[in-house]
Amino acid sequence: MSHLRESGLALAEWTLAALLGVLILAAALAWLQACLQLALLQRMPLQMAEEAGWLLQRLSRAAMLAGQGGVHPLASGDARLAAWPVGDGVGPGTPASDQLLLRRRLAADTLDCEGTRVTAGDELVERYFLRSDSSAPGLVLACDAGSCAADGCHGLGDAGAPLQSDIDSFQVLYGMAAEPGQVIRYVDATGWRAQSPPPHLASLRIGLLQHSREAAARVRRWPLPADWLGLTLTAMPGHAARSAWQLTLAVPHG
Repeated sequence: MSHLRESGLALAEWTLAALLGVLILAAALAWLQACLQLALLQRMPLQMAEEAGWLLQRLSRAAMLAGQGGVHPLASGDARLAAWPVGDGVGPGTPASDQLLLRRRLAADTLDCEGTRVTAGDELVERYFLRSDSSAPGLVLACDAGSCAADGCHGLGDAGAPLQSDIDSFQVLYGMAAEPGQVIRYVDATGWRAQSPPPHLASLRIGLLQHSREAAARVRRWPLPADWLGLTLTAMPGHAARSAWQLTLAVPHG
């Protein structure tokens, strides 16, 4: 009888120990999962900031060089490039995306954004736009490059090279050079094309709306600015983080 009582106590102790072990393991797993989610929530904005920073730096360099060599930076008035004008709301995205065309005359041989060498003295033309891509989910900002010489323009009109994925919208405003003492006035592509003759370009105002590549475990409401280049953005709940960027780029050769 004593032996049975001791066996029963041992079984009860073993069961209690196992139960406590399961509870401790469950608590440790819950803590680990919470830590992983917190790290993910902190990593997503950082990754988006790094990607947006690189892309805006790439566009800033293009804006700084646009118009070199005595050509209009937007190719305004050039009938050879009439098929690829600057345009607002002509591409995919929410809000609908714009198209930007930048041109400059080269002083030395240069590789364009698609990796093609363009000869010194020719005009390098780069078109930035949003499109879908089979190698990445969602939309990508792409660059389609070409060149113009005495015999015409070549290379433009294809799908271009993707620069950055996970972009939801690409927006552009054009700053018209102001008279002394006046502020720069920004217009969209439609307002720009309505100017005759084409005015000097003082600056570009670029907007990027993007989402994170990773997703949170729970649906969250990601805050966005109420006004973004004159457009209203609504905070759409989702698993992926969202962010909006706006940067004014100087065009010294405009």
